[in-house]
Amino acid sequence: MTANWLKDLNLKPRSNSVKTFKSYVDLEPEETQGSASQDISEDEEEDLYAKAAPYPTPTLLPGEVVIAQAENVLKFNTLSELNKGISGLLLCTNFKLSFLTAEKFPSNLHQRNSLLGEHDICLINIDAVYQVTGGKRKKLSVSSVTGNIEIIEIHCKDFRIYTFSFKFSPLPQRSVINTIIHHAFVPRINLLFAFDYKQISPYSEESENHSILFTRPCDWEAEIERCKCPGWRVTLANEKFLLCESLPESFVVPSILLDMNLNKTAPHFAGHRVPTWSWGLSSGASIIRMAALDSSISDSRQKEVMVDAISRASPRQVPVRTFDLDDICPSYKDVQSSFLKLKEMCMPTTAQEYWEKDNNYLGLLDATKWLQYVSSCMKTALEASNALLENTTVILSEHEGRDLSAVVSSLIQLMLDPLYHTTSGFELLIQKEWVALGYPFTERHRLIGGFESEESPIFLLFLDCVWQLTEQCPTVFEFSETYLTTLWDSCRISLFDTFLFSGHKNRMEAILSSGPNSNFCLRSVWKWPRQFTKNDIRLFSNPLYILNKYTISSPTPQPVKKTNRPKSFSCMQETSLSQCRPLVVKKHGITPIVWNDDEENLLKIDPHIKSLKLWHQCYLRWIPLAHILGGGPPVLFLTNLKISAEIEALENKIKSLSSRNENANLSTGHRRVASDDYTISAEVIDSCQIQDGSSIITSVFPFSPIAPWDCTSYHYVPSTSCLQISYTETEEGLDD
Repeated sequence: MTANWLKDLNLKPRSNSVKTFKSYVDLEPEETQGSASQDISEDEEEDLYAKAAPYPTPTLLPGEVVIAQAENVLKFNTLSELNKGISGLLLCTNFKLSFLTAEKFPSNLHQRNSLLGEHDICLINIDAVYQVTGGKRKKLSVSSVTGNIEIIEIHCKDFRIYTFSFKFSPLPQRSVINTIIHHAFVPRINLLFAFDYKQISPYSEESENHSILFTRPCDWEAEIERCKCPGWRVTLANEKFLLCESLPESFVVPSILLDMNLNKTAPHFAGHRVPTWSWGLSSGASIIRMAALDSSISDSRQKEVMVDAISRASPRQVPVRTFDLDDICPSYKDVQSSFLKLKEMCMPTTAQEYWEKDNNYLGLLDATKWLQYVSSCMKTALEASNALLENTTVILSEHEGRDLSAVVSSLIQLMLDPLYHTTSGFELLIQKEWVALGYPFTERHRLIGGFESEESPIFLLFLDCVWQLTEQCPTVFEFSETYLTTLWDSCRISLFDTFLFSGHKNRMEAILSSGPNSNFCLRSVWKWPRQFTKNDIRLFSNPLYILNKYTISSPTPQPVKKTNRPKSFSCMQETSLSQCRPLVVKKHGITPIVWNDDEENLLKIDPHIKSLKLWHQCYLRWIPLAHILGGGPPVLFLTNLKISAEIEALENKIKSLSSRNENANLSTGHRRVASDDYTISAEVIDSCQIQDGSSIITSVFPFSPIAPWDCTSYHYVPSTSCLQISYTETEEGLDD
């Protein structure tokens, strides 16, 4: 399915040929139901299914094969009380669970993934499969699927719920359900679809291999040079992963430490994860991630040796402060417990359940402790950031140094380094702190069976913290809320290697185990055109982000005079001034420009719970009752896109005037972002009635509940119940 809705948003009225089934399917508009909704027998219902139009041909990726399927399956609408839905073909492949229907119905405007259709679920996104009998749910496993099962619920890791009925499906249904469960929880990583996909990448292998992945010495050396941190070196002591299995083969340690010192010290730390450099200031203060001492063979002297070496790494010896994250932050088990409560709150199965939870919303949210844990991470990161600015090296100590240390370290860098405010820089940050330094994606995201006790959405906790930063500093970050939500969704697509493994060693072992004739190759999730069209990718950019332009005229670049942001774009005067070290963002990478002096770029944020919010777009996007039609943040977002286009038009006029007068010294401070090469217009229809052909924007745009959906369940904003959006592309490309 392609995302053409940005160019053509006029939806055709639905056909009146949609069949209506008593107690199960009721898709006709109220005014046209009439005799179509009259009582009919089950035999007549079954006969209507048999005469239904043939199912569409499934869209399969290269290497994708259909394993099992069931015809005449009913898919119920969200919160429909098991009385509304559509009939179709349910099939399970080695990549996804797919529902195909011949029914035609209006579809809301939403982001469309070219790899997954509107009714598709990637198998690794399935969290649990339940049998529903008499309103009660029973969790199914392969061994527990017995007899005839009429209704199943599939709960997804992204908070979606799919409900299917096999009432009219030919027997046996057991084979289909067993296939779903078996392939959703495979026992080995090399059984995932990434190893079966046979499509040759449209991106050259050379381009893939030369991306900055922080697995090569040159990547770390470039980062040390960019941060201007002398006293640190790249070590190859972990070549062939002989020192530590979860660290990359090359990482950064104090220059005064020899490899023989690392080999001697490593066994004393949990998982052999010796202290590792992540980032630093030119003043000498740095961020160090360190595992706790192994209690079985602990030797406190070894820790003292490492701390002393860290302190003396800088030419000017700096003090060291250790943050024990095991004491001040939640454990990964605490986060998982909180997440389960959050899921329970955000995944109602009936409208009655939704309203019951809505009446106790604040109490339920507080009981999850989710925002408390978000606040704890942000507070720790802010305190550590202030310590760095006071020229104190920060050591983040954690049991294995792979979970909360990644969260806090990443947040510190986001608070202090404007490079990571850009989309490309943010992706580099994740590649460095999470992928290269060995966050256990396989276990924490339960991508294969057998890791239930180690499951925990630490990465989602981090993305939530980042979203809170973007909410408090809306002009600082280049990426949008939609980008963050999409990034979380991409963690559960078994086609990209970025978020599949728990370290570079696991990645290399998987490649070797796939055999010489395997089609497996590394595919980075950062190549967004593999999943989305250009129009969808445009929604990843924050229209309020304005980065000052800098010109490079000599080997020692000097920044041009800064131009203040328009006041209307600033949430607070304080944050509008805390912008950046100069850097140049190019299409093929990021070329840093070095300041002569360090600047204090600390973001002005409030990490306390009173200033935090629940991330509605991510957690509530599949619940129609929680949405506002024609209102919410998306309306503001689209308005800002329009303003951004107007700014661009004014810039073009200024450039035109400048070209006519060579002596004119006009300078603009606006950097064109991805949303600037198209303009939008929005026409407001002052009506609470949804009309055929309308383009509907909800408060979670560009996401929406899976169609068919009932527009009567939405809340309305009276003045903007329906927005007609049109996009016009310009031929001019993006600035370099």
